[in-house]
Amino acid sequence: MAAGRYRVLLRSPAVRWQALAGLLAQTTQGAGAIGIILVIRGHHGSLALAGAVVGAVSIAGGLARPAQGRFIDRHGARGLMAATGIVHPAAVGAIVALSDARAPGGVLVALGVLAGVSLPPVSTCMRVVWGAAAGDGDRTSAYSLVYLTQELAVLTGPLLLSAVVAASGPSTALVAVAIVTGVGTLGFAASLPPDLDRGAPPHEHGGAVLRAPGMRVLLATGGLVGAVIGAIAVGVPTFATAHHSPAASGLLIALLSIGGIAGAAVYGGRRWALAPTGRLLLFLGALTIATAVTITAPTFIVLGALLALVGLPLNPSLTTISLLVDSHVTAATAAEAFGWLSTGLAGGAGVSSAIAGAVTHPGQPRPAFIVAAVAALGATLVVAATRRTLAATPATPAAA
Repeated sequence: MAAGRYRVLLRSPAVRWQALAGLLAQTTQGAGAIGIILVIRGHHGSLALAGAVVGAVSIAGGLARPAQGRFIDRHGARGLMAATGIVHPAAVGAIVALSDARAPGGVLVALGVLAGVSLPPVSTCMRVVWGAAAGDGDRTSAYSLVYLTQELAVLTGPLLLSAVVAASGPSTALVAVAIVTGVGTLGFAASLPPDLDRGAPPHEHGGAVLRAPGMRVLLATGGLVGAVIGAIAVGVPTFATAHHSPAASGLLIALLSIGGIAGAAVYGGRRWALAPTGRLLLFLGALTIATAVTITAPTFIVLGALLALVGLPLNPSLTTISLLVDSHVTAATAAEAFGWLSTGLAGGAGVSSAIAGAVTHPGQPRPAFIVAAVAALGATLVVAATRRTLAATPATPAAA
């Protein structure tokens, strides 16, 4: 059943090419942070500077998403995607070159900002293009495929980086990752339909994306779901270090991604009688329970299994949030709305990482997992309290 739903969507040669190109285009999103840390720490010996550059990339990328989406709504996507396919890899390459030359930290942070602002908005474009290709009847599969592609990029990007690091070193590996991202982004841009490049008529842009009550609720919910991810990102390495195996952090995060891939595949592969709002409440409840259980995980095997269980409702939750965003905005502002959703997710992850880092101490990973569980519970309560608002569809209704 699951394969059949995806097969219908992937029957289009354009969608197949976009899925492959989009996977490549998101390589730095999965491996860029690790590569930057390895390169800057190796040449400057400063983990603080490496973290500052990675933070600059993340913050700038999150802040740029709504503006990128607004540009796509008004002027089309191909030009922006082509530009980011050149500028982003060039900025990452410059970070490598100037790190090798021991450039001042301020210069590297500035390049991090440039790399973040020019991070290709692949997932935003995928939601717009694949949502249109699927039509009103199958957007669940379309948006699930977006998150499925993202998870595959997060899973395979670090593997590519690690392989090249082992063969040639961190600098070569990060440059290789940047090149793959550039090639994928340019290929994705070339595959976009011409009608998407014309943008919507100016009168269709009301600039009211954030004024819709449903959108404000969805952004808050997305931020809390992002907070789950951010807190887990702190808890996992703390757990691994406490158990004298820091290298196992990557494997544990991979298990979370594998659970997410399975959840996205199953969710997008069937039709749901339950309305999107009810589905979201169901998935967030499951996410809350799964995240809460990680607090008491005693061993690697148990935590790995629990993280896979966390991933199962995580991606369906994100997919359903996308469906509801789609129902609360018009087609003329969809890219901007999805850009704001990306910003909310990134912002929530960043804030929760900071909170989890402040309350978590070496050898004591539980506080980070408690932060994740509280965030999941908060998302569940927000949706439960605003169910009627979310069920209203002032724009084109999202498909089941």
